[in-house]
Amino acid sequence: MSKRGDLMEQDWTIILDFAYLSILIGVASVLKRLISPLSKVLIPNAVIAGFLGILLGPEVMKIIPFSYDRLGNLVYHLMAIGFIAIALKRTRRSTTKSSVNTGFLISMSYALQGLVGFIIGIALVGLFFKDLFPPFGLLLALGFAQGPGQAYSLGSQWEALGFTGGGAVGLSVSTLGFLWAAFGGIVMLNTMVYRKRQVGIQIERPTVKKRVEVVIKDFEFSDIDGFTIQALAVGIVYLITYLFLKWFTGLIGGLGTFGETFAQVLWGFHFVIGVLFAMAFRAIYERVRKSEKYEIEYMNDFLLQRIGGGVFDFMVAASIAGISFSVIQEYIWPVIILTSVGGLFIAGYTIWFGKRIYEKAPLEHIVTFFGMHTGTLSTGMALLREVDPTFETGTAEDMVFGSGLALFLGIPMLILLNIPILGYKTDQPIYYLYFILGLAAYIGAMYFFWFRKAKIRSREKKR
Repeated sequence: MSKRGDLMEQDWTIILDFAYLSILIGVASVLKRLISPLSKVLIPNAVIAGFLGILLGPEVMKIIPFSYDRLGNLVYHLMAIGFIAIALKRTRRSTTKSSVNTGFLISMSYALQGLVGFIIGIALVGLFFKDLFPPFGLLLALGFAQGPGQAYSLGSQWEALGFTGGGAVGLSVSTLGFLWAAFGGIVMLNTMVYRKRQVGIQIERPTVKKRVEVVIKDFEFSDIDGFTIQALAVGIVYLITYLFLKWFTGLIGGLGTFGETFAQVLWGFHFVIGVLFAMAFRAIYERVRKSEKYEIEYMNDFLLQRIGGGVFDFMVAASIAGISFSVIQEYIWPVIILTSVGGLFIAGYTIWFGKRIYEKAPLEHIVTFFGMHTGTLSTGMALLREVDPTFETGTAEDMVFGSGLALFLGIPMLILLNIPILGYKTDQPIYYLYFILGLAAYIGAMYFFWFRKAKIRSREKKR
């Protein structure tokens, strides 16, 4: 009887995790409405829910029996599901120079954070923390520029190489990134508004366009619900992603140390593979639909956005609630040093680049980009609402379109990421230098082929 009872309890674990996270997000929403100072802080409800999860979790008040491993696994899969849902939306063909510049800036930011973070990590190993995992500093780019899911995903893959608690350390870096986005973003925003002359940024009041009321029709069919169709598409793409990764990593795994290392990296970046398959799925769907002249539109961007948005809320809450202080306590000082230096560095280059590449709405682009590349897109949007409440400047669209472009521009960095891991596995530190030189070359190429031209065009127009 007890055995059957244990089995029934085990079957409830995933459902209970979902229920606990739902309650935490609901409580966070209520608290933000009731507590006036909290409502003025630009922190998404999911982030507050995550901190409530830490407070009520097994290491503090011991009220909610979270399993850190289970939450980490949840974050890993929710991240891929969310990105696949967003990638299944219809591609918008209309791009602007501003969105293209944003895409290049996002890629440049990945490289800059990776380079500086890696150098900080190597310096910490050489000066203070001899037993620290040398590629530890790469978590700055993974936790800040990309987010908690990516930081956990690759950090947990590094645990097989001896990085104890790598997934939890990745989550802690991303959590401090949220704090930089919220509180650092507020300081940046107010500094630029009240000292615009010293900062050198022209601040314009956005022109509010005529609002159009949109009625969203119930998206259902006689034989299947519209939401089910979107979930079906996401599930198909994720299954294809898994089967491809299983086949391809098995294929390259026999190519020696480099193949094994690259296979680990690919499993950590499963969401990128998922996005590529999702885009291909949507392209095939559109082609078949046009060739057969189907009148019924089965894919719905609104519902896909709702799936992605909801999944990301739960992912963020789970990623913060899944931080185990007992696991990361030996990394507290390296994490604080890495994120403190990294946060100041990101603020500096965001303002420097933003002033030079954005002719319209530079303030809006700068604060949004900072919020996005220390936290997530949601924290960037929260900062944007303070200066562009109706999203009339086009900044939000630039961030979304730019992220799509950056996905392809960042492929060389995905390959470069293998080099320091390979150096660690083969005990050849010279590979760390190769990695630094490779990133420096990438940054140099971006500067000469993009930034110099973007800056020159901007100057010519001003003349």
